[in-house]
Amino acid sequence: MEISSFTVILTEECNFRCGYCQQEHRGTRLDSALLSRALRFFEPYFAREFAVGFYGGEPLLAVSEIKQAVEQLERSSEKRHIRGGYSLTTNGSLLNDEILDFLDRHAFSLLLSFDGLAQDIARKKGSFDFLVSIIPKILGRPRISLETNSVFTPETVGYLSDSIKLIHQLGVRKTNVAFRLGSPWKASSVLLLKRELARVRKYSLSRFKDAAELPWAELGEEREKGVYGCPAGLNKMALAADGTLWGCFLFPQYFGGSRISAEFQEFCFGGVDVFIKNHRQIYPRIMENYSALRMDRFSTPDRLCAFCDEVEECWICPVAAAQSSGRIGLIPPSICQGARTWRKEQKLFLKQLERAIQYEKSAAEG
Repeated sequence: MEISSFTVILTEECNFRCGYCQQEHRGTRLDSALLSRALRFFEPYFAREFAVGFYGGEPLLAVSEIKQAVEQLERSSEKRHIRGGYSLTTNGSLLNDEILDFLDRHAFSLLLSFDGLAQDIARKKGSFDFLVSIIPKILGRPRISLETNSVFTPETVGYLSDSIKLIHQLGVRKTNVAFRLGSPWKASSVLLLKRELARVRKYSLSRFKDAAELPWAELGEEREKGVYGCPAGLNKMALAADGTLWGCFLFPQYFGGSRISAEFQEFCFGGVDVFIKNHRQIYPRIMENYSALRMDRFSTPDRLCAFCDEVEECWICPVAAAQSSGRIGLIPPSICQGARTWRKEQKLFLKQLERAIQYEKSAAEG
């Protein structure tokens, strides 16, 4: 077991109630002593370069625990001559100068949840203006690495292209885009998604001459063909607010604290203290289930994904899909169609970008 990414879900509570969020807000908060024990146990298993991410709910509701964890990690990293990095996923509403100074001092990667022009529709009304005002302050801290994460639903996907333009114009150089998969996308929404992706493609081709410059980095990523396997548990672990351990932070969100289902037992590594005592038996047993999370073992309601001619190009998060289908490994038709749409648009963009680069080279040479 070598862990390069360790996520800490500090609390399930949040001061926002985003329309598309499926996380239960039960008020559960991670015990600070248990967090300390977990970090102490996993420290010897951290890779020479590792990342610890703080997540929620809204993690800044537990800012004191973040500071204590960072202090503990830095002491132990110095002794073991390894290097840790820190990240924070936040809705940004609680950011202030004191917190920004702390994040800057410890060179945090800050993932700011910001839906662009859809912000006041899907997240919290009035939060758009605050985030637009706080982004320059974040960018003014040179050691904070800022990214945004925007989530679009069938109702807000029409804001996609203009939101990406806005975020880039605000000075953010990297944005992540996700699509709400918990409810089916109608054919009209998929068509709207195609239109918006085409607009993003056109904007990107007009502004950027290299895939490395793209603010929406995923648009320019050319993946090698091969059957996608979920990396959960393999080199990453997550500690939930209730003290249970998982291969990825999405699993406790999906299960919502329910321990009744067989699926829960298949993917939960158990509580921290039980895992510490019995990790040599528990880890390999549960990892057998995580290792089976491969595209060629998933299915849609109609057929096995292994029989699809695009299986080596497709990668769908099994937990994100399960939020809609109700079962890990079952891919709803709307998600399958959305993934096909994305791949088609991305391939077209990469071809057009390559043509534009070749054209400029030819013009420069002759």
